[in-house]
Amino acid sequence: MLNRKPLLVFVTIMLFAFAGILMAQDSSPLPDTPDCNPATLAEQQATFESLLTFDFEADAETARDNLFRLGAAYQMLALQCGYEATDVEVDAMIQQILVFASMADIITANSVGGDMDAILLGLDDVRGDLFNGQLLYNSIENGLDGFPLGCSGCHGGEAAPLTEGTWTRTDEIRLNDEALAGYDVQRYLVESIIHPNTYTVPDYLPNLMPSNFGSRLDMQMLADIVAYLESQDQLLEE
Repeated sequence: MLNRKPLLVFVTIMLFAFAGILMAQDSSPLPDTPDCNPATLAEQQATFESLLTFDFEADAETARDNLFRLGAAYQMLALQCGYEATDVEVDAMIQQILVFASMADIITANSVGGDMDAILLGLDDVRGDLFNGQLLYNSIENGLDGFPLGCSGCHGGEAAPLTEGTWTRTDEIRLNDEALAGYDVQRYLVESIIHPNTYTVPDYLPNLMPSNFGSRLDMQMLADIVAYLESQDQLLEE
């Protein structure tokens, strides 16, 4: 059975293009913002209806397309102004998205990919949750593909560096390596996750860590794991 939580994460990104951000159950009051006051909403509705017309006799294809676009515009407007979709509506929209894109396409669209500069730029806008990072790292929460990441299974100090003290070792030892000139702790940790074979920690074998995490993590997941690793600031043994 497909893990529902990662699927909702995938779908959220796809839905944003034409339906805003899905939430869960029970509508809330209109936000007290200029874009969501009744007069503005009425004006936006009138604009939608004037631009997205329905003359099936003159142009059936355009009228059909406008049915979809108008529905999407109304959904986005409602969601941005506080509407919270029910479980039934979420399920229906998941099924709709799966008509447009395969699960592989959805995962690809939502994953961080492999461009380090783009990833680091994206992380500037994301606040990591170290508790959720710990859950991901310890395979209590799954990656985008619905499967555990398995990080803690290797990072016990024998096959791969020990998790405890990760930040301290990076800051006090790793970044002194000339091969990492210009790196900071965040860049080192992100590259170690996304491109683990770029730099091999001394005394450990290369090519042991999977190199597919760029396709298994979204930006929030990556930020959470980095936040968790940055919390590992235990003192080094003398």
